[in-house]
Amino acid sequence: MSVYTPVSVTELEHFLLEYPLGTLIAHTGISAGVENSNFFVTTNTGEYVLTLFEHHTPVELAYFLTLTQHWAEAGIPVARPLANHQGHLLSQLNGKPAALVMRLPGQHIEHPTPQQCAELGTILARMHLSGKDFPQQRPPDRGHEWRLHTAAALLPRLDADNASLLEAEIAYQQTIPFQQLPAGVIHADLFRDNAMFQQGTLSGVIDLYFACTDSWLYDLAIVVNDWCCNSDGSLDIPRSQACLKAYQAVRPWQPLEHQYWQATLRAAALRFWLSRLDAQLNPRHGDMILQKDPREFRDKLLHRIGQETITLDARRLLCPMPVIRVQQAVENLPAGVTVTAICTDPGALHDIPAWARIHGHTVLETRSEGREHIIVLQTGQP
Repeated sequence: MSVYTPVSVTELEHFLLEYPLGTLIAHTGISAGVENSNFFVTTNTGEYVLTLFEHHTPVELAYFLTLTQHWAEAGIPVARPLANHQGHLLSQLNGKPAALVMRLPGQHIEHPTPQQCAELGTILARMHLSGKDFPQQRPPDRGHEWRLHTAAALLPRLDADNASLLEAEIAYQQTIPFQQLPAGVIHADLFRDNAMFQQGTLSGVIDLYFACTDSWLYDLAIVVNDWCCNSDGSLDIPRSQACLKAYQAVRPWQPLEHQYWQATLRAAALRFWLSRLDAQLNPRHGDMILQKDPREFRDKLLHRIGQETITLDARRLLCPMPVIRVQQAVENLPAGVTVTAICTDPGALHDIPAWARIHGHTVLETRSEGREHIIVLQTGQP
């Protein structure tokens, strides 16, 4: 992550004497991210990542490193931590707790495909299920209570428009039964820069230092809000559906998760809007600190608030394609989403409502405007 604590060659060489990793060849600070000080480290035995932890306690770090080992042993492609000569996963460097992990092959991707989003959905579900027998628990750093307290602290410093949005969203968030949603160990920060791909295929998941016990659905919402978005913050339907379908193929949702999916997407967008606002208004000092724009997640939050309506363009499609287009669009959507299909095939006025009723959706309206035929339905319980 961002470099707050610099490390010299001499300091690193002395540190590496604690490990059976050979002699130092090179090291480079990593500028992406905002939480810890990370470095790529190359020795004559391999490539590693060194992290100096800026905030976490040794007890918390023992949790993260033990969880990483647990997931690695379950076949999850994570950056396995390395033990020093004394068998400890955690050491100290420049007055900070420090750890070395294996550097995973591959690189980050900026523009994931639906297939790559599906890979993320699959691996996230596997992480959730394999974490069920992990004995330790840790409360979230930025869970529901943190969001409430941080919003209250930031509100007096926001302009009128942002303050109004935040006040309304906090009121809405308090209607969500977070404690009733299925929960377990989550990654809590699985952005594109925390996954590696090699030749287009997922090769590893990194940076588990927000991992905690929280809603599995919330973890999935964090992924979808980053991996499956268009540049304006709206969701990309093919990518989001690929991710959700792959996830649910491994861990099917419970009925309450279907009901609160949209609300959880909003909670995940709110979390990162608040954390970036906090970093912007209360900056920390460091050598290579990366400031991320809060407006990205403000825009995503606004899109999620208005996302209960989806419009589908089924013009110039002939039977049975309008029905197929609607079927593909509503797959994996929660109950209560309004879907408007615009068609030019007059048969769609009968075919789509007939299909909708069979599958438990409610037809709200059918009408014709010239050569265009509009069918409005509301999704039922999947």
